[in-house]
Amino acid sequence: MKTPAFSTSIRRSSLSFAAFLLLAASAHAQIGSGSPPPTYDWDSVLPGTQPPQSPLVANWDFRSVRLYQMSIPVLVPLAQLQNIMPSGFTAIATPAGSQVGTVNLLYIIDQRFERTVTGQTHGPFSGVLLTTTAVNTNVTPARQEILLPAFEVSGEVASLNASFGPGSSRLAKVKVETEEEEGQIKFKVGIKDPGIGFDVTASATAPLDINNRTKSDPVALPFRALNGLVANSAFFAASQGDSLSVPTASSSVTVQTPDGQLRLPGGVLTVVGLGSNISFSRLVEFFIKFQ
Repeated sequence: MKTPAFSTSIRRSSLSFAAFLLLAASAHAQIGSGSPPPTYDWDSVLPGTQPPQSPLVANWDFRSVRLYQMSIPVLVPLAQLQNIMPSGFTAIATPAGSQVGTVNLLYIIDQRFERTVTGQTHGPFSGVLLTTTAVNTNVTPARQEILLPAFEVSGEVASLNASFGPGSSRLAKVKVETEEEEGQIKFKVGIKDPGIGFDVTASATAPLDINNRTKSDPVALPFRALNGLVANSAFFAASQGDSLSVPTASSSVTVQTPDGQLRLPGGVLTVVGLGSNISFSRLVEFFIKFQ
């Protein structure tokens, strides 16, 4: 099978990916030779590079580092969102009591990752991860979980599916452009998966000072990737990086899809609007422990 084209264009970038890979001269003993470097030390007091402290991600299975991340909240009909939920999961209305739900177009730019089970490093790749929050009534007590109903990527499909479960990711044509000018950085990402008709082009602009340090140790909710309408095993995560939230109205955001629809492995969602804020992140690091 021919691999879809993948291209990345970065103009006047203050930090190239090559320079990024030289960050952090030392690494924690858990982090193997040749693995993606940490973005920050989780504990700046102790010597060496410390991993997260939460027992939920102890002896982690998967670790990734992303150069950039952009999250665009997309509003969709709640009934359609429920139609792509696995059995026992309930979509959440946003705002409460409305007939609207939210999915996030989480764009990942230049990610490398490593799997403990193999000791190998993969990437970089780019793509889009769709996320939404739902209530899982299959467990007692019922709990909210972050579901990943689609993951369209430029490569590394086999290794991602080996980690997150069968059908978690799909190979797509990915084009990424970033441009810096007058203190602003503009992202434009086009992703197409002809197999299911997924076709989304999005762009948004943020100030260059994406520098608000954030750390979740662990992330409050468990995650679960979907294989169409089937839920894969849950996992917990810890994350850190620099972030910035920008009002949608001031981010020059655009989201273009054929007929205003998102065609996903589990069904079709109609875009009825955008959320109030766009989130931008850089040098994002995740530790993941599968259940």
